[in-house]
Amino acid sequence: MEKYEQFDLSRINNLDIVEVAQRLGVNLRRSGSHYLMLCPWHDDTHPSLVLYNHSGDMHCHCYSCGAHHSVIDLAMALEGWSFQEACQWLSTEFGIGILPFGVYAPKPKRKPMEIVKEPEYTYISMPMVDELVTVRNPLCRCLMRMGKFPPEQIEWLTEEYRLGCYVLNEDEEWTVFPCIDGFGRVYNLKIQLYDTDPTSTRFGHSLENSYWLGGMWRNDGRFPEKAVFHSACMFGEHLLTKNPNSRVALVESPKNALFGALFDPSMTWLAVGSKGMLKRDVLQPLQGRDVMVIPDRDAIIEWTDALRGMADIANFTVSDFCLRYAPEGELKFDIADYLQQLWAEK
Repeated sequence: MEKYEQFDLSRINNLDIVEVAQRLGVNLRRSGSHYLMLCPWHDDTHPSLVLYNHSGDMHCHCYSCGAHHSVIDLAMALEGWSFQEACQWLSTEFGIGILPFGVYAPKPKRKPMEIVKEPEYTYISMPMVDELVTVRNPLCRCLMRMGKFPPEQIEWLTEEYRLGCYVLNEDEEWTVFPCIDGFGRVYNLKIQLYDTDPTSTRFGHSLENSYWLGGMWRNDGRFPEKAVFHSACMFGEHLLTKNPNSRVALVESPKNALFGALFDPSMTWLAVGSKGMLKRDVLQPLQGRDVMVIPDRDAIIEWTDALRGMADIANFTVSDFCLRYAPEGELKFDIADYLQQLWAEK
């Protein structure tokens, strides 16, 4: 029987991990300077395993399940091989010792691969979203009443982000913010109630906490009782595929993203949804992009610290815009507050 000591483990684990994956038949996706693939260590549906092919540091890391492995580990996981079988194939395939040059060792018999499965997520169908899409949603009605934008610009905003209106409690109209990923899957629908009275001091501001239609519809029987909705999706994420070369602006709330898109449509505006959602698995679709991050005033320090550990995902630049323009003593100031003030003065 072959001994592990016969394999040159140092040379094997320094093989180009991208080339190893390609020779094993993996479909890779280029993202900036890295390659992404479906992670074999969990039931992955959105490529989350990043291959790092730097000389002397070949490895892979999954930003969804946290798997961190070597070249040999990757071959074992992809083919269901033992450690020795993986080393045997890699050594032969790349001409590293143990067999005379030119002798090809057939692939060992594959073994079943154990996968730690994530929950089976439920996605909301696009026709269900389309039924709600309308430019007459409360937030867009507020924008129309400001009189600063032509109707076609607000219609563009509605279509870009698939904004809708949902009637709750028989008479309350709530604005619908869909979370759609780059593959067109609808993760969930966030709803928010806004003050649409132009004489109110809170005109255009939210009146209550937001809710998620996925959970509400599950409770109403429109989805199975055990339906689980994925939460790791940015508002506007689907626009990354549509605008592959644009600079990205990242903010906290959907309203901030919409106001920003009206102010500077040359950028792709996305929102994480809340202060605590600035996480690796949420930001992974930004891989390789230039991203201007504009935190609310009370989140600047927290977001700056969090993004220091995510420089491998994207080129993040954190702006102190909301600190510079916030009224004295106003801790909850955001870019939408600034723009509403700016437009009101014109």
